[in-house]
Amino acid sequence: MNDPLVDEDRLRVWLDECGIAVGEPLLVERLVAGRSNAMFAVRRGDRDLVLRRPAGIAVDRADEGMRREFRILQALDGSDVPHPEAIAICEDPAVLGCTFFVMKRVDGINPMPPLPVAFGSDEARSDVAFAMVDALAAVHAFDWRAGGLSDLGRPEGFHERQVDRWTRQLSSYGGRELPGIDSVAEWLSDNRPTSFTPTLMHGDFHMFNLLIADNPPGLVTAVVDWETATIGDPLLDLAGFCEIWCPLATDGWPSRPELESRYAETRGVELPYSLGYYDALYNFRMAVLLEGIHQRSLRDPTRPDLVEVGDRALANVSRALDAVSRS
Repeated sequence: MNDPLVDEDRLRVWLDECGIAVGEPLLVERLVAGRSNAMFAVRRGDRDLVLRRPAGIAVDRADEGMRREFRILQALDGSDVPHPEAIAICEDPAVLGCTFFVMKRVDGINPMPPLPVAFGSDEARSDVAFAMVDALAAVHAFDWRAGGLSDLGRPEGFHERQVDRWTRQLSSYGGRELPGIDSVAEWLSDNRPTSFTPTLMHGDFHMFNLLIADNPPGLVTAVVDWETATIGDPLLDLAGFCEIWCPLATDGWPSRPELESRYAETRGVELPYSLGYYDALYNFRMAVLLEGIHQRSLRDPTRPDLVEVGDRALANVSRALDAVSRS
């Protein structure tokens, strides 16, 4: 039976038109849904692919997001950034009702603790943690101008735009209030950095958007889910990674200062004394994004009611307030 988001007959015709394993049997299986998009494993002949498309109730400008993500993957081709190979994009809504693309499937596991037994030693765990930091450093070292991504974002005024942008997005949901978020917004407006060196930002860099080899040393095989990538302040990526990773990886894993030192050494940069502003901004943004997912899930028959995502949005506000109090 076809998944409601993928018409296999129409997909088969499109794959034939793209010359992808023409005429071979097609197997489509839904993978774990992302926050704003749905993914499907596509097997045809000897081709193992992943199809990525907007969810049933799509975010605003979802088709533009698909084109943007595909373009980034193409730009990364031949770079030091581990990523899935972009194969083909379809912008004809007659096929699946939306813009979607297919990419090469990459082997690997999510580095979510607890890892397999093979990673049981402190040395193996350190290798995994530092491999993730090195992958983030590679993203930030990518020459986005030479890669044709100069128009991907507007680094000028990056921090000046953040609070207004995310406040407007939260208001657009028309749902509940998030207690405390206005206080965070006011503090961020009063304490934003005055300068930074812009880089390619992933925008949502954490273990769920990474794949690593399933045996030590656990090198990163792919950075995925580039839907929020832009040109901006790389320290927001670093803070976001540490905010998610460090509370989960405690016993035997490198500490946050060790991860920050590894990043600074790999990139050859000096970090500020505190990343408190970035911790607060990251959690502020995540609260808004997660609340959007929660609100859309209430209207999307293809997804369960994501109450826990709404709870996580509230938790992000709390962490943002904690970051403010520490800074």
